[in-house]
Amino acid sequence: MVPVPSTGPDVTSSQGETMKHHSRLLATALALAAVATFASAATAGASARANGVSRAAPVLRMSHPAPAGVKPRTVGTVPLRVPDPRAYAVQKAAANAAAARQAAGPVSGTSRKAPTIVRNWAGQRDTAVAPSDSTGAIGTTRYIELINAKAAVYNRTSNTPTASAPLLQLTGCASATCSDDVFDPQVIWDPGTKRFYFAADDVVSSTQHFLAFGFSTTATPTLSNASWCRYNLSFGSTFPDYPKLGDTKDFALLGTNNFSGNTFTGSSIAWITKPPAGTACPAPSSFMAGVSAPLKNANGTNAFTPVPGNQIDTGSMGWAVARPASIPSGGATFLTVFKVTKSATGAATIPATGSSVPVSAYSVPASAHQSGTSDTLDTLDARNTQAVLAIDPAHGGAAALWTQHAVRGGAGSQVRWYEINPATHTLIQAGTISSPSSFIFDGAVSPDRRVNGSSKLFGGDMVIDVVQSSASTLPAVAVASKIGSGAISPLTTIATSAAADTGFDCIQGNGLCRWGDYAGASPDPAAPTTAAVGQVWGSSMLGAPGGSSSSSGWTTRNFAIKP
Repeated sequence: MVPVPSTGPDVTSSQGETMKHHSRLLATALALAAVATFASAATAGASARANGVSRAAPVLRMSHPAPAGVKPRTVGTVPLRVPDPRAYAVQKAAANAAAARQAAGPVSGTSRKAPTIVRNWAGQRDTAVAPSDSTGAIGTTRYIELINAKAAVYNRTSNTPTASAPLLQLTGCASATCSDDVFDPQVIWDPGTKRFYFAADDVVSSTQHFLAFGFSTTATPTLSNASWCRYNLSFGSTFPDYPKLGDTKDFALLGTNNFSGNTFTGSSIAWITKPPAGTACPAPSSFMAGVSAPLKNANGTNAFTPVPGNQIDTGSMGWAVARPASIPSGGATFLTVFKVTKSATGAATIPATGSSVPVSAYSVPASAHQSGTSDTLDTLDARNTQAVLAIDPAHGGAAALWTQHAVRGGAGSQVRWYEINPATHTLIQAGTISSPSSFIFDGAVSPDRRVNGSSKLFGGDMVIDVVQSSASTLPAVAVASKIGSGAISPLTTIATSAAADTGFDCIQGNGLCRWGDYAGASPDPAAPTTAAVGQVWGSSMLGAPGGSSSSSGWTTRNFAIKP
């Protein structure tokens, strides 16, 4: 996603389907020769990638702090970037046509116990960009919400942020003039280093594309310069779209879809070594960094949207999940996982070819309807949008990768979730949140794993948040939960939109509104230990009044849920 400028369903499951004192800038020179590794493989490069050697030696340089009061500049409307726009348009049209023929049926009832809402409060809004790109992460004392193009830090018990500012205040600037546009933010909590990590796209010009990256100096940050160490990775003229942030014990991981102009050149996973303990910001020269690209599925085709898991239990091995870049007319029948390990030299090893995880066939979902307008909502293209990696004591202590995506089904769009055993390339369990009368999309899923120092509890239960909407209802954020191998609960409404989304993005998109692009879900490292289950915190998007040719029509919601 690139920001645009201002000018109860039936819930089912199937058991057995189974990542300051001085602002710094870490810049990896991936220009020209290195950028070429995204698009093609020279003989030596192909050999190195086949052996899991990450490409591109980093060149480091200092950053520029954001001046007081600076706001991100805006760029023109950019559509959702996909590998093959023509094929995507055909698949989306087919899904929309099928949804139009779908007869609205009754919502199946259930008596399964609903999740408990522990916290529920209004989040941030920015009327100058769309969509929200809302996400969040819970730490031991703070909850951080990031949107386009703002950041907010909350105490665990307060609905009013202790600090809020433009996103540039968090990320810093890649250019000396701070003429940066930052968007597509990501944030995670790392129980191992007890820090928050962030990432975002940072565009300075058509030949200057960066990934902003950094981490908090303590577990209790504000948005001050002393609270964050700020760096970035340069991709030159290649645009690293849709960054996804995860980690292992040793590395922060950033998955991207890479484009040269509008041409998809392959996906990659960049890696950066984690900082040592302490509140100082390490010199750029103290880091190792690199990139593995282009990522391939086991059948040799391109992978798309690699999402590294946010590792909750400290471990030297990490995993990322992706879908194939091309979805056949009958649907894709696998996801791809990529293993991340540490080499003898201290570098990350990420094989360019992943392993297939067989899943039920899935295809591109239809655009979602909303009440009171003919404008529809973008449900994306069946890409995975977030992932959490954690021990599941209910399934043999497996290091499980939880992820989800919106796919075709139900009224036109439904959310499929998975618990994957990446080591065996199999599903532990999977399920679908679907309705014959409501579109379900923009999901985020997390187990309730609690890791805080030597204290490790829970992890066999999960919470998933989604958005549901229909021609007769406004978009609403709702949550469901699942205890162990039991049945998943019905959806519980968190909040309903106060108005349909009718902002400038809908007008510029000829009636198709950009929505969410992703939501947040992360396990609580400080959930009460006296309970039988943990907690999951999340952020998501809602429609809001005021949408017009010069204003967006969205807001956000934050919440904490107990399965």
